[in-house]
Amino acid sequence: MKSPTLKSALSPIKKLQATAFDVFNKAKAEYDTQTELAKLQQSVNKTKARESLKKSDTADVSKLLQSSEPDHAPILKRYITNNASYEALGELLMENPNGLLVEADEIVGLLKQLDASGQEVARSFYLTAADGDAPYTFDRIMRGKGLHIDALCLSIIGGIQPGVLAEYVRQATGGGAGADGLLQRFGLVVYPDISPTWKEVDRYPNSAARETVNMVAERLDNLNPTEIGGEGDLYGNVPFLRFDNAAQALFSEWRSALEHRLRSGEEHPAIVSHLSKYRKLVPSLALINHLCDTRHGPVTEAALLRAIAFSEYLESHAQRIYSYATRPDIDAAKTLLKRLAGGKLPNPFKARDISQKGWAGLENPSKTQSAINLLLEYHHLTEEEITTGGRPTTHYHWIKGAL
Repeated sequence: MKSPTLKSALSPIKKLQATAFDVFNKAKAEYDTQTELAKLQQSVNKTKARESLKKSDTADVSKLLQSSEPDHAPILKRYITNNASYEALGELLMENPNGLLVEADEIVGLLKQLDASGQEVARSFYLTAADGDAPYTFDRIMRGKGLHIDALCLSIIGGIQPGVLAEYVRQATGGGAGADGLLQRFGLVVYPDISPTWKEVDRYPNSAARETVNMVAERLDNLNPTEIGGEGDLYGNVPFLRFDNAAQALFSEWRSALEHRLRSGEEHPAIVSHLSKYRKLVPSLALINHLCDTRHGPVTEAALLRAIAFSEYLESHAQRIYSYATRPDIDAAKTLLKRLAGGKLPNPFKARDISQKGWAGLENPSKTQSAINLLLEYHHLTEEEITTGGRPTTHYHWIKGAL
């Protein structure tokens, strides 16, 4: 169940957001009070200024006319948003330069929105924001010119149904409107299996672990880059940490292997495009590991090792997801196995028995035969050619134990 999982994972950041709303509401109430008091005082001062000028037209009333309103209205610190145009996101990011998380319980809604005609600029905005350090400037008649963000930074989290994901992957890897690298930027995408067995677990959540996560989130929220050894240079505004010597040697070795793999010609172009984003993903994960360990200074080899191990896990999920495009016969074969297990076909059956059903993924003879051939290869089926005086007919027998 993805929604409860997302709810638990987002609990620490939503707790921070709730606290930020409380702080803002109190500050806003105080600001409004001080603003009203300043207006009343200004009204009194204007009256005094008029009286002074009536007595002497050379009276100095400039101090009386100076505004005493608070200098700046409080700003609501934002961590997360659910539904915002890219222009609104830009304004939020100007006030929250550390970045924002876009939450979409069903992420297909956001993807379809970005796929729509007329949303090309919004899509480009999201693509740019994935890097986390690129500057961005808005020039809008209604919103003003020169609205600048030093480092555009957005993260996206959400769930998606397998069928919708399959279609999106095919589009994004087949030269369609989505073939611009947006999919490949979802570096943490996972597609877990649903266990065939179910067991009720009735126990209280791990309170100690939950509190630890909340404390880490609070500590990272108050992080001061300078205090942890963050550096800067002439080429960007975002502070950074370096690897220590051991971690740098390990990263160079890992990067070399990755670059050779990307150039080997052995991987599908979609996989190459996805894995190329690991150049950024792995160091980012290492930095997160390092900071979660309450460390400062150079990122350690231990933090990088965990990041590399996690990237291998993530790649296994990416390979599965991209198989919708690189090996569509796998998806079709899985569908056929489910239909066989559900008793939707006779045993034995003929290829045309499947095509006549019009099932998604098996709606034409080519897809049907690809699925059959794969199941034959992995010994889920056997074939038998039957001749009855005319053209031979191939019958396929499902080996139930193989499932």
